Amino acid sequence: MLTLRSEGRSFSAIAGRLGLKRSRDAYQAFHRALNDRPDTERPALVGQELGRLQALEARIRDRDAADVVKMNHRLEALEHMRQDLH
Repeated sequence: MLTLRSEGRSFSAIAGRLGLKRSRDAYQAFHRALNDRPDTERPALVGQELGRLQALEARIRDRDAADVVKMNHRLEALEHMRQDLH
């Protein structure tokens, strides 16, 4: 799970690859895997994920700039993802 995410795969792509029904299932599995890592490894993994989320934010702002409602909805979901890492 962590390897697939570190390769830059989306949770949707990971779900498809692992035969999970929803991207949310992959997201939850990612967090379980993250929490199973030793305390010494977790900060680096969280930092990597925060970097991926920062890049995603830039893509959302660029792609959805013309649809402010859609952009704000996606940015709100992204903020929840950031909060889940802390």
